[in-house]
This record gives sequence, C-alpha cells and structure tokens, in this order.
Amino acid sequence: MKKRWQLLLGVLFSLVAILVLFRGLEIDELASEIAKANYWWLIPFIILETLSLWARGMRWRVLLEEKLGATRLFWITNISYHLSNILPLRIGELGRVYLVTRKSEVTGMQALSTALLERMLDVVIVFIMLFLVLPLIPEHGLVTSMSYLIVGSVIILIVSLFVIASKRKTVAKVMGLMTQRLGARIGGVINDAFDKFFESIDIVRGRRVVLAGVWCIIVWIFSVLATYSLLLGFVPELQLYDAIFVTSLLALGIALPSVPAGVGIWEASAVAALAVLGVNKEIALAFAIVFHVIVFVKMAILGMIGLHLEEESLSDIVMHAKRLIGSMRNQDEKG
Repeated sequence: MKKRWQLLLGVLFSLVAILVLFRGLEIDELASEIAKANYWWLIPFIILETLSLWARGMRWRVLLEEKLGATRLFWITNISYHLSNILPLRIGELGRVYLVTRKSEVTGMQALSTALLERMLDVVIVFIMLFLVLPLIPEHGLVTSMSYLIVGSVIILIVSLFVIASKRKTVAKVMGLMTQRLGARIGGVINDAFDKFFESIDIVRGRRVVLAGVWCIIVWIFSVLATYSLLLGFVPELQLYDAIFVTSLLALGIALPSVPAGVGIWEASAVAALAVLGVNKEIALAFAIVFHVIVFVKMAILGMIGLHLEEESLSDIVMHAKRLIGSMRNQDEKG
C-alpha cells in the first residue's frame, strides 16, 4: 500500500510539473533554442559529469573501508543511476546495496548505513553551496529560510547519528526496554537491526569522515562545472555562481517524488532556478531538456556496460535487492 501511494504521488508531482512547464510555452521558440545552442560545450559537460560519478564512487569506497576497488564502485554507481532512471521507487539505491555486497566483505547493513550517510553529506554540501551564492541571487527570501531550516536539521541528524553510534551499547539497552512489549521475536529483530546499523555508522569516523567530506566537495565541484559548461551553450552570459545556484536547486528538486528519471520534476527545477536568474522559459526548458536527455543516455550506456562487467541483468538485480532487504529483516530467524 505504501509503495502504491509513493508511485501515485510521484506521478502526480511529475504531471503537475509538466502541465506548469507547458502552460503558455511557445513550442516553436523552444525548438529554435534547442537548435541554435552551442553543442561544443557538450564535450566538457559529459567529461565533468562522468568525473562527478567517479568521485561518488571514490567517496563510497572511503565509507566502505576500501573493501571494494574504485573502478568497480564507479560502474556500480552508474548501474544504480540507470536503474533509478527506468524503474520506480528509486530501486537503484537498493540495487547498489546488493551489488556492493556481492563478492566482497561488505555487509548489507554497512552498505545501507553508508548510503544514508552519503545522502546526508550531499544535502549539507548542496545547502552550503546555496548559502555561498544566495547573496548574489535576486529574490531569495523564502529559499534562504528553507535552506537554513533544512541544513540545520540535517547537521543535527548527522551529529546525532554519530553520537548514538558511539554510545550504541547504552542506547541499545534503552531500545531493549522499549521493545520488550513487542515480544522477543519482533523486539530481537529491531534491536539487532539497530545495533548493526549504528555499528556501521561508528566505523565511519575520524579520518574517514574527513576523507568522505573531501570527496563530497569534489563530487559537487565537478557537478557545478558540468552544469556551467552546458549553461554556456545556452546562456553564455551567466556566471559560475549562477551555475552553483542552478545545480543546488536541481539537486533539491529531483529529490522530490516523481516518475522514473524525474521526468517533469527535473525540467521544472531547472526552469524555476533559471527564471530567478532572468532566463526566459523557452531557453531554460531547452537547456533542461538537453541536460536531462544527455545525462539519461550517458547513464544508460554506462549502466549497461556496468551490468555486463558485473555479469548481472536488470531483473536479477531487482530480485536480489528485494531479497537482501528481506534477509536483513529476518537475520535473527536465520541465526
């Protein structure tokens, strides 16, 4: 039932975004803007965007204690994005958790907990980027307020996770008392999952946290430069800080529920960001469509290469990803 509602909500968000985008749109002008763009900028865009994915793999490698090689994690990252682009419910996240546990010492809970840390680090960096450029961007009052609220909440959450992880034995006793009423079987599963999750979090501290943070910064430097490169092909007068603003809002927008590949939401986020910068709707949508199509095709190609190298199929990954989650929920029964 929950998955059905997530699907319906995603479809609703995407449909609303598409309706808003095409309301009052001049199709002929849109086609003209797509046709007259300077596509030489696609070369640095594709290179930088791919380097961003490579850096994501390196970041996860640090969090996973170097249990997997950088090359393999690069291909797994591409497979994950490819899956999320063609399947609902962001199944790519589960797919990459399954893939890193194959032929390695990485446990399912370690993969899940570090994947969660990655997402939280991304949120923090994205909002830091927003803070840096907002003084240069017009009409940003509401965005500023929301930014401070969300980034503050995420920072508190990250700190709380590490504090709980360092004191997990004490907290586990409290959890045990709280779950007693649920019965030995259910309480045992909850307590075991809690302990394994925070054990994985506790491993990632000190030097690893710093290194992961550095790689996170590198990820977003490549992402911003990639966005800037493509923007120059459509709106050459924009500055680097404009690209930071567009990248940040695009990252936040595509986090919303949507159909696979973020169709509609992706374009609406880019158009909204560029509208703040004074770019007209047709040029902004032309940029967003080209951006989205190129990224989709590139990830499809790299994802299929990754599937070949991993000797996996899409159906097998989806099946095993679901089994992995189920097995983690029933570890106590198997133990």
